[in-house]
Amino acid sequence: MSKLKSLAYPHLQRIKYSKLIGMFEKAKALPLEKNHIFMLATSKDKFGGNLRAVYEYIEKNALPYTVTVCTKENMPSEREIAGELAVSEFIMVDDYEPMVYPLKLREGQHLIQVWHALGAFKKFGYARKTAEKNSLTHKNYTEAIVSSPELVSIYAESFGITEDKVIPVGAPRTDLFFNEEYKAQAAERIYSCAEELRGKMIVLFAPTFRGNNVNDGYYPAEYFSVSELMSALPEDYALIIKLHPFIRNKIEIPEKLKNRVFDFSDEREINDILLITDVLITDYSSVIYENAVIGGACVHYVPDLDEYTKDRGFYYDYSAYVCGEVINDKAKLAEAVINANADNEKMNEFKKRFVSLCDGKSSERFVKMILEDR
Repeated sequence: MSKLKSLAYPHLQRIKYSKLIGMFEKAKALPLEKNHIFMLATSKDKFGGNLRAVYEYIEKNALPYTVTVCTKENMPSEREIAGELAVSEFIMVDDYEPMVYPLKLREGQHLIQVWHALGAFKKFGYARKTAEKNSLTHKNYTEAIVSSPELVSIYAESFGITEDKVIPVGAPRTDLFFNEEYKAQAAERIYSCAEELRGKMIVLFAPTFRGNNVNDGYYPAEYFSVSELMSALPEDYALIIKLHPFIRNKIEIPEKLKNRVFDFSDEREINDILLITDVLITDYSSVIYENAVIGGACVHYVPDLDEYTKDRGFYYDYSAYVCGEVINDKAKLAEAVINANADNEKMNEFKKRFVSLCDGKSSERFVKMILEDR
């Protein structure tokens, strides 16, 4: 981006949302509604994640908050959105929400980022070399949450905010992993999709995409062979394939293996699959955090590690950071899966560093530390 365009970037952001800004400023004449929460998730079709977890905790415990939810599915008018933004004491987002960044919050308002992803793996936000540093994006958060104290400085850098605004409370959506009733129901739902999985050692292959976005996402076919892996695993092992939604080239399952290998790429909730998984195979996906909270073993299969590191970049040296064995040769993948276990030094250190506050009490901690104490 040219220097001139870079300097103009925040003005362009304000111009794009000038109508909303005008309605917001006008609505600020109304009283601020104490204990009112506006949850904004306009990139989502469904209401879920950390926002839903906090909402359900408030409802379950009959806490003195009123909550309005806005998703793509129930999008009100721009005027209604501006009004809600202007009078809500707490505005909560869980992703990139461009309409809020040009707004000048009123005194006493909180704009809270409850970021959808766990941990800090691939660089994002202002940590990326290509990020536009003059952008208004993220910079007006009054609070943001992280899953452990280790991540405070990383999220502060990525959002362009000071470290005192980043609060380690855990990830509210992981509280479900400590709900035995939910876990049993979710596991039963997954088993019902493929009864052959019952009683098996279950391996989940969940790689992230290569390419730039939904338009050109792919996974290199030469990296993975269903036949090669399954022929090297004992008969009591079953494989679930869960490709990233951006990956268009599906992995072919040989007819003779269709009672042991199942493509669940269309399954919405990978976390529910993790609840029945014994060994996760992945590469650069943030699913390693959820898997660590649940307590599953992990193998990191990264045949293109050097290339991917150069293109995308990580916050930590990959090999020193991960929570299981690192493999770059598919001929060694089956052996790594057979030997994988969740109780190892790497995994224990990983959990302490990155998900130490995902303990089933993240929603409670969020309410106390952000909605009440602040």
